[in-house]
Amino acid sequence: STGHIPSMFAVILRTKARIVRINEFEPVELTCIIHFASTYNLRIEWKKIRNGIPSYVYYRRKIVGDLENRAQLREPASMLIFNATRTDTAEYRCEVAYNDGSGEFDEIKINLEVRVKPVEPQCSVPKAVTVGMAAELQCLENEGFPAPVYRWFRNNEELPQDPKNSPKFINATYTMNTSTGSLKFHRVRKEDAGEYHCQAKNDAGHAHCPANLMEVHDVDILAIILKSVGGVIAALFVISSIWCFASRVYASKKARNENE
Repeated sequence: STGHIPSMFAVILRTKARIVRINEFEPVELTCIIHFASTYNLRIEWKKIRNGIPSYVYYRRKIVGDLENRAQLREPASMLIFNATRTDTAEYRCEVAYNDGSGEFDEIKINLEVRVKPVEPQCSVPKAVTVGMAAELQCLENEGFPAPVYRWFRNNEELPQDPKNSPKFINATYTMNTSTGSLKFHRVRKEDAGEYHCQAKNDAGHAHCPANLMEVHDVDILAIILKSVGGVIAALFVISSIWCFASRVYASKKARNENE
């Protein structure tokens, strides 16, 4: 016999995991197990689908595309990626069929998620605010995948996401958005002064920015009064200057009329 495989010999594939999560630069194996098939005259292909667009990564018995030199096929059909990068996050499809034209075929889809550790976030902390005024602290990190969760610390003590759930912070007026990194004080208190830093964290790791001091000043009543008095004095000075100028003009005009 030339080895023609009857179509009744179906191809059935299995995998150890349809969803695989690893950290960046780690090795990973995408398992495509030929559960049922003759090993004779099989065609094995792997495709990578990103944003709905497929591309070959194993074709005609060799690794191609962006995995070239970074992966190998483990017999009979699994694929090992030596050092996965963030660009390898995608859906992978293992396709196995007979080469005899019988049409017997099966495929396995595996979703690979390559997690990326956050880098040092960019933090914005006001240097000084006045008691009773509003203030906003901001934290932003763009590298981590999946998107990190943000936490804020004051003097190395973590602030609760909702201050009303903590007896120590129950009088605080801030709201924290752990998705955007925003920490908003609606009315700053003296107790809110301190060194603030933010942490960005996901499943791959975490990073934080250096601590920045936020000072809280009392309302300076004397300065407000002096400023108000200064404004009144300035206004009186302008008025008196206009009056003096008008008086001189009037006197000069009157003297001219008398001479005439």
